[in-house]
Amino acid sequence: MATNSDIFGKIKEYLTESYVHSGTSVIPQKGDLTFGNTVKTIEHTKVLYIDMRKSREILTDANDFWSIKIHKAFLNAVIYCIERREGHIRSFNGDGILAFFINENSASRAVRAAMDIKGFVNEINSILEMNRKKKIDFGVGIAQGKIIVAKSGKAGDNQTKQDLIWIGKALYLAVELSEIAENPKNIWVSNNIFKSVNNEKDPLNILKNNDEWIWYYTNKTLNNGYQKVFHTTWYFEV
Repeated sequence: MATNSDIFGKIKEYLTESYVHSGTSVIPQKGDLTFGNTVKTIEHTKVLYIDMRKSREILTDANDFWSIKIHKAFLNAVIYCIERREGHIRSFNGDGILAFFINENSASRAVRAAMDIKGFVNEINSILEMNRKKKIDFGVGIAQGKIIVAKSGKAGDNQTKQDLIWIGKALYLAVELSEIAENPKNIWVSNNIFKSVNNEKDPLNILKNNDEWIWYYTNKTLNNGYQKVFHTTWYFEV
């Protein structure tokens, strides 16, 4: 059993030692990092964060286990849509999910995943409506930038006390955009995501429908300052 002195010594090491970082072209998992003074950096990462709106109201219904049913249905749909578009899920936070997209057409794939999710949620909501339950609302935020990854927690084999820390302005922006998104404007993206989608050679046009733009921009004051962001009501039918 560690003593107060042992723990305080480790804390001082964390706060005073220099860190060595290395670039990576893959999204790390827990086993890819150590508790030493090393971090990994991923450039040009597309970050997707999705969160259920007013989940407390929806998930407090314990009758016939509806809170569990809704939660499982929502998360299963989100996981499927992200993995279908080759995204990498790395964190669950209650009813929120953090995922990363890298490599070719990564911005387009992230946006398509969000549009897939809305199509699935619409189908879930039709079932909830028939059962006189509150429908799901959600927000998706997508941004891009450099992400720094480190391992934190307690060393050893107990995975329940270990996790990866994801740090970067793109992550914070994705979360912030997800917070302002709600039905029918469920999907919000940063300006650089919109530009990336426009520049990618994606066979599925997700910026226009019949030559009509399906995205709308607005200027918002966010934590990173006053900036242009885009939103859409568009989705793919299941």
